[in-house]
Amino acid sequence: MMPLPLKMFMGALLAAVSTFVAAPCVLAQSYSANGQIGYLQEWEMKGSLTKTTTSASAVYSGPVTLRHVGLCSVNGVEEKSGAVEFRVSLKTSSIEGKLSMKDDDCRIVASAPPSYSGLLNCRDGQGIPIKFSIEQARSSEDGPLAEK
Repeated sequence: MMPLPLKMFMGALLAAVSTFVAAPCVLAQSYSANGQIGYLQEWEMKGSLTKTTTSASAVYSGPVTLRHVGLCSVNGVEEKSGAVEFRVSLKTSSIEGKLSMKDDDCRIVASAPPSYSGLLNCRDGQGIPIKFSIEQARSSEDGPLAEK
């Protein structure tokens, strides 16, 4: 029979190890998303994302701004804000995601990196082209780093 202090130590060690093994690797890393949305690429998308990694996928999420850059702007530049969440499969590199805005939630399905290309399906429009990239955010002394 194990002495009580050793038994308590082993129990605490087992609990700590199981917590560490079960938890996904969560390292806050800054990334930027840049791209175009629309049949004529009339919307510019820019976002600041954070990346978290699990054993099966990498998840990028954060706020985005959509800016209408098309020629049809009657009352000046139109901007919309929202949030995105992109889930990249580590096995296939395919991406699925969601763009959430005040008036709509859109589903995104896109092809593999480095330049994601796919379709956006929203309440008011289906099959809208989207093309974007995700890059590691620049530090003050570094240039842009492409996501690998």
